[in-house]
Amino acid sequence: MQGKILWADDEIELLKPHILFLENKGYSVDGVTNGSDAIDKCHEKSYDIVFLDENMPGLSGLETLSQIKEAFPLVPVVMITKSEEEHIMEEAIGSKIADYLIKPVNPNQILLSIKKFLIRVNWFHKKQILIISKNFDN
Repeated sequence: MQGKILWADDEIELLKPHILFLENKGYSVDGVTNGSDAIDKCHEKSYDIVFLDENMPGLSGLETLSQIKEAFPLVPVVMITKSEEEHIMEEAIGSKIADYLIKPVNPNQILLSIKKFLIRVNWFHKKQILIISKNFDN
């Protein structure tokens, strides 16, 4: 398995082709339709990356982002939205998102975003293991 992905979008059924594409590439993808479920899933399971729609019923994407980052500050979150409004982008960036994608997204955009951050995470983990093993050897 390449990595575990959480995708929160109120139109998750329309994203099935994207999810199947990622699963065929070896990723495990959990889909939810709202921010509350996304937060609950993050508490139930560890994810390598979270894709988050900005406009969902209930908690907005920005509210969900804030709660996820508060509880799991190291998990990369990619905001996906139909809106190109500058204030939304600024607020999302200020909340330390990993990436910001404008709908409609294609599967290769999603895959590129995943690879960009999972490579960085894997490098960080390898570096941490080296530091720990060197400290252990001393």
